[in-house]
Amino acid sequence: MINLTKTILPGETIGIIGGGQLGQMLAQSAKEMGYRVGILDPGHNCSASQVADFHYEKAYDDRQALADFASQCDVLTFEFENIDTESLQVLGDRAYLPQGVDLLHSSQDRLHEKQFLEAAGAQVAPYRPVETMEDLEHAVRELGYPAVLKTRRFGYDGKGQRVLHSQKDLPDCVDLLNEQACVLEQWLPFAKEISVMAIGEQNGHVV
Repeated sequence: MINLTKTILPGETIGIIGGGQLGQMLAQSAKEMGYRVGILDPGHNCSASQVADFHYEKAYDDRQALADFASQCDVLTFEFENIDTESLQVLGDRAYLPQGVDLLHSSQDRLHEKQFLEAAGAQVAPYRPVETMEDLEHAVRELGYPAVLKTRRFGYDGKGQRVLHSQKDLPDCVDLLNEQACVLEQWLPFAKEISVMAIGEQNGHVV
């Protein structure tokens, strides 16, 4: 049974699933503190692998590779949300993944993410799940223009989004809806965008 409150000391190995720039910065900080770092990422020359001790060049849903990688690490974490949660769950008690996969599962799907935030008492922009053009036309009648259609998964920095100003923009949404299920959000004016990071310790303390 994995000890969910164990301390990871310098000299031990942190395994990072994902090899982008966030993983690179995490690896650099960990190395400065005396930790070994392993990266699992399918990219041949991903950013984080350049500063890590070892690199598993494998797909995120390669369960055998994940198990082998976990066996070389004292703790696992992930540096972005598009990782197969079922593959992580299959690891079970063979890996120390203190944050679990529940929040990862919520954050990688915009509909689940909004539902999670609402359940926690947060207010989000009015939205409707959309899977077909008929759904979209109905959602627009309810939310009005302007609105923004977003894919539920794999969207970032404007990728997987269409802004709708009027009915004439609806045909431009066909490709997104053919790609995957979406969410339509009401367009809201805002004064600023704020990024907030919360870090929770194993004793329940959050900063």
